[in-house]
Amino acid sequence: MNNALQYTLPYSRQQHGLTLVEILVALVLSLFLTAGIIQLFIGTKQSYRFHEALSRIQENGRFAIDRMNADIRMAGFGDPLAPINGTDATNAGNETDSISLAWVDGGGQTRNYAITPSTTTPACTSASTSLSLNSNGGGLQELIEGVQAMQILYGICADANNDNVPDGPPTNYVNATAASANWALVCSARIHLLLVSVEDNVVTQSQAYAFPIDTGGSLTTPTDRCLRQAFSTTVAIRNRLP
Repeated sequence: MNNALQYTLPYSRQQHGLTLVEILVALVLSLFLTAGIIQLFIGTKQSYRFHEALSRIQENGRFAIDRMNADIRMAGFGDPLAPINGTDATNAGNETDSISLAWVDGGGQTRNYAITPSTTTPACTSASTSLSLNSNGGGLQELIEGVQAMQILYGICADANNDNVPDGPPTNYVNATAASANWALVCSARIHLLLVSVEDNVVTQSQAYAFPIDTGGSLTTPTDRCLRQAFSTTVAIRNRLP
């Protein structure tokens, strides 16, 4: 009996549980590990949302610029009576100009680009307007979403002999109101678009922006955390070039 106790007692002493201190240390380490995993997940998700919004804005901006470029270049082909004209407008402090184009290409072609209310309700309230297109009088249809502002300036070409026919390059760029007396001398157009993400809380803090890009004015700092990007291009009207 004594021999049995001699061999079993040391073995039984090796069997013991965790102390309270060890359990607390393990819990603290687990909390730190869990917090790190959660932080990594949140950071990865935010990075994904940012890049997704940026890709969407860039894709929409390039599409809008390319589409408008193609139509503006065609203005006046076939010598229509009113190849180009536009209007100046503002909405909630943002420029929301419009432009109308016409040409003859196997029949009369007309295009009208304007800023209209969005057909959806985006999380970012600044994205509540869209760029819409009216093609051949079929009614305005939403082209791309999240266009906060559009400014269009018109290049007035030189007219040395005062015959209302351009005979030199643009001397200055003016808005539609100033160009209304010289539509016949408009030979180029400068487009500025300000696109904004449809989702809010995309950037970590409010993103200051200048629009249009080439105005040299002060920055605007919005109250939201939406992502914004400005696009600009200058288009020569091929059928008006001297």
